[in-house]
Amino acid sequence: MEFMDSSMTFRQKNLVIKSLRYMDRHKKITQYCDECGKSWTDLSFDEANNLTKILDKMAWK
Repeated sequence: MEFMDSSMTFRQKNLVIKSLRYMDRHKKITQYCDECGKSWTDLSFDEANNLTKILDKMAWK
């Protein structure tokens, strides 16, 4: 990632990557909800859990 310079610590880099992963997942869940005509609160626990697992496998690998 270009915006990370050598002065950043390993911990800071991990924080940046985790926050980007979260933002990406947030967008994808919102997109899924829009396509299904649901809101975040309408998702069942299993539906949300499965969606999160799928997105974690896809993102930033």
